[in-house]
Amino acid sequence: MNPKNFKSTKRFSGFPCTHRQWRANSHCRFVHGYSREFYFEFEASELTAEGWVVDFGGLKEIKSWLEHMFDHTFLVAQDDPHMEDFKKLDQAGALQLRVMPNPGMEGTALYVYEEASKILAKLYGHRARITLVEVSENEKNSAKFIP
Repeated sequence: MNPKNFKSTKRFSGFPCTHRQWRANSHCRFVHGYSREFYFEFEASELTAEGWVVDFGGLKEIKSWLEHMFDHTFLVAQDDPHMEDFKKLDQAGALQLRVMPNPGMEGTALYVYEEASKILAKLYGHRARITLVEVSENEKNSAKFIP
């Protein structure tokens, strides 16, 4: 069978978080926030016994990980020059620090793809795969990662 025979999609929304792009020469270098949304496309060459690409109800571990990473958190690049300040604020209970390679939309799309793919592999092995992750910071701006 062609591995692109079956596709399904899932959207997770309502993840308010803040971040900053410290390298930006614009207002994006300041801490600012959005309510992020995550859109996934899955594919499989064969369906589950129930007839699904993935069991949407079975994606709880992905949702839980997204909540841990992006629900009322502060995302910072691992090389941010103010990292020690942010760590102190985290230790003081003023924010929930999450360190990523790149907290921008493109970097987040890649990061989410990598982490969600690990979870999906535990659930389905190689039977189902993520073929697209789109991360939106609002209704106007998003980025996609397509493996």
